[in-house]
Amino acid sequence: MAKQNLFLCFLVFLSFTRFCQGNTGRPKVWCVADDTASDDILMDFFDRVPTKYLENIAPGKPCFLPFTTRSLASYVLNLVYRKTGKCPPHLGEKTPIDPSYGNCKYP
Repeated sequence: MAKQNLFLCFLVFLSFTRFCQGNTGRPKVWCVADDTASDDILMDFFDRVPTKYLENIAPGKPCFLPFTTRSLASYVLNLVYRKTGKCPPHLGEKTPIDPSYGNCKYP
């Protein structure tokens, strides 16, 4: 009986810490450039995306480097995904792995 109580207390503790950290229990997912999307298709995506999504990939901003089409597109695709809830299947793919690096933090 004491072992069960200890186990239940441990479960309550874990639940409480997740709640305090703001974890909703759902895994976070990001949208990044699909490996099969060509640079031409990704560049076409940039031509259609609103300018407000491009601010953090401008020169001198945290997500400008590495300056590759795929890296820049991944950041912008994720911003669009956060706003719309859609990760375009021909451009992006969902991943449970946080693509953030250095000072570039993906939301």
